[in-house]
Amino acid sequence: MPKELRPSLYIRDDDYFQSYTHGNFITLTNLTKNDIENIIKFKIEPLYVSIHSFNKEIRNKLFGNNNNFSALENLKILDKNKVRTNIQIVLCPGINDSKDLENTLNNLTRKFKRIQSIGIVPVGITRYNKNKDLKSYDKHKSLSLIEYLRKYRLKNIDNKNIKKIYLSDEFYIMSGKEFPYYSDYGRFLQIQNGIGKSADFLNEIKNCIQKKIKLWIKNKNNNNTYNNILIVTSEYGIVVLEKALRFINAEKKSANIPIKNTFEIAVVRNKFFGGNVKVTGLLTGTDIINTLRVKDLTKYNRVLIPDCIFNKNGLTLDDYKLKDLETLDCSIKIIRETACTLISLIL
Repeated sequence: MPKELRPSLYIRDDDYFQSYTHGNFITLTNLTKNDIENIIKFKIEPLYVSIHSFNKEIRNKLFGNNNNFSALENLKILDKNKVRTNIQIVLCPGINDSKDLENTLNNLTRKFKRIQSIGIVPVGITRYNKNKDLKSYDKHKSLSLIEYLRKYRLKNIDNKNIKKIYLSDEFYIMSGKEFPYYSDYGRFLQIQNGIGKSADFLNEIKNCIQKKIKLWIKNKNNNNTYNNILIVTSEYGIVVLEKALRFINAEKKSANIPIKNTFEIAVVRNKFFGGNVKVTGLLTGTDIINTLRVKDLTKYNRVLIPDCIFNKNGLTLDDYKLKDLETLDCSIKIIRETACTLISLIL
């Protein structure tokens, strides 16, 4: 993390109640006997738990201390007492992948009965990282992981828990592979962890477009406005947005709706955090402003900025508010991250 951000961003929250109420991933390393008894007694579930590995040496390396192994015993106790969990594995190339990943998946799918989902996400590395052992995922490594999981599922086809393993959207974006089918994600138990979010968004586009087209046709005599729209997104976000916009235009063409509204995509590179941070939710006001300043914003009727960059207090990670972005002398509109809202704005 860079220095001098607001204090709350530096809190390493490992509170089991926050995990239950907000879906925060915890390590189970700080649970007392009383904590475990309360979780079981009051059925505080599901909990979201970061496991990463079952190998003691690797866990010591990843957690940075030698007191983390109690977490695995705590997970066993909770599972035995029917407490449901959703597991996260942050995958670090050369550390907990390959054989160690297989060992982790074998343990999770064969020795535990109350695990609802197992999400595998790539390690995020900012330019402030000082651990030289951490490496980023790239296209080749992502392709290898997707293929590995495919073979692992085939090899363990008799294990019903294999269906609980999911890869984050980033792996598919980096690899250039298509996202799994919407139905493959089940109940989308880790959508806030970036697992299935893209498939859910594209599915919502498909479900919403026909309704919006019918409404447009009904009111077409009253809709003669022309909009030129600029949509702000991230280096990963553009992959999903382009798929959605191509589908919207194809449906409009099929319905003989004139394509009056035009749109362009402004890809914001995350220089604030740097490294391999390329998701939309971690964009900052600084990078958005610097990207838009070099554009001729007078060409656009409105600039759309996703609301996922703001917290509940209306702040970006670097403490910008909407009014700070509005000083760019353009019509900036924050859009909710829903397909129907996007369709309404560009149809």
